[in-house]
Amino acid sequence: MKTRKQLFIALFVIMAGTVAAMVIVRMPPQADQQPQVAETPAVQTITAQPQRLQMTVQTQGRVKAQTEIEVITGVSGNITHVAPAFVSGGFFKKGDLLVSIDPAEYDLRVAQAQARVMEAHYQLTREEAEAEQARQEWRQLGEGDPSPLNLRIPQLKEKKAKLAAEQEELKNARLLRQRTEIRAPFNGRVRTKSIGMGQYLNTGDVLGIIYSSDLAEVRLPVNTQELSWIEVPDWPSRSTTVKGAEVILSASYHGELQTWRGRIVRSEGAIDEKTGMVMIVAQVNDPFGLRGSEGNRAVTVLPVGLYVEASIEGRWLEDVYVLPVGALVQDGRVAVIDQDNRLRLRHVAVLKKEREQVILTEGLTPGERVMVSGILHPVEGMTVVAKEKP
Repeated sequence: MKTRKQLFIALFVIMAGTVAAMVIVRMPPQADQQPQVAETPAVQTITAQPQRLQMTVQTQGRVKAQTEIEVITGVSGNITHVAPAFVSGGFFKKGDLLVSIDPAEYDLRVAQAQARVMEAHYQLTREEAEAEQARQEWRQLGEGDPSPLNLRIPQLKEKKAKLAAEQEELKNARLLRQRTEIRAPFNGRVRTKSIGMGQYLNTGDVLGIIYSSDLAEVRLPVNTQELSWIEVPDWPSRSTTVKGAEVILSASYHGELQTWRGRIVRSEGAIDEKTGMVMIVAQVNDPFGLRGSEGNRAVTVLPVGLYVEASIEGRWLEDVYVLPVGALVQDGRVAVIDQDNRLRLRHVAVLKKEREQVILTEGLTPGERVMVSGILHPVEGMTVVAKEKP
């Protein structure tokens, strides 16, 4: 009896739930219907105004000496003197004695060559006297025209040639003697030294590597578009001589940001096949501050091998537009806002795009409002609320 009662209750609950569900499906609750109003998006704008702008080119490179050579001996012998400045990092001036080689052997060669020259002079003088005597005798005793042999002309030519050869030998002996003193060919600094006092050298041995201290150079890569903004004095198309563009070099050195001024002096001409860049060369006068002239003295030492950032001063351009980089939208276009506050997408000519700004040459009219932020994907004709960017 109890089981039947429980079964009856369960069936009643199921039936009641079914009926309630059918009622809800047929008569759903009605929500209050309110008209949806689309909000007009707000954008920030900037007024386009043409400017006169000096272009700058940012690049980088490594400092190197204008001239760097191996010091090679032209004679053999024992080293008898090494200058105190001939050490790694040592400075020297043009003409300074760097290394001396024992000159005894070469002094002897000079003396022997001088003796041979004196002997050849004596032989020539004697032959000239004999030739003169032969001419006088022929005038007194001879008949007809004398032969060259009668006048000792071949013998005279031989003695002259002998003297000339001995004089050249003397020059060569003196040159070898001069090479026993190895002097600096320019003002400079020693990069490496590879010899020592008393060492025996053979002709052609390397004594060390030195480089010029008067000028430093930096090879700077520039793309072909930016190259048109830079004054490079060695271009063959130049009808007049121009000064190269000024360059400001900067690097962290001695724990501080240091700057140096230089100037573009030439281009290397060829375009790198891998990078598509052209190398131009900047020079810095007196990179070690050795001249003491304010006009050439560097702010601080500019060491060879330092990696530097370079800012090259370019040409002045007229009537260009400088906008925040956010103004540039899809496919190289900008969104201009017309008098009815509608967006008009317009193609523009982009001269240069930087991290924070873009430089345009064509496509805008002075006074137009250009959208710089607010809509990621603008649509032609869209109505907006425009606010001038502060």
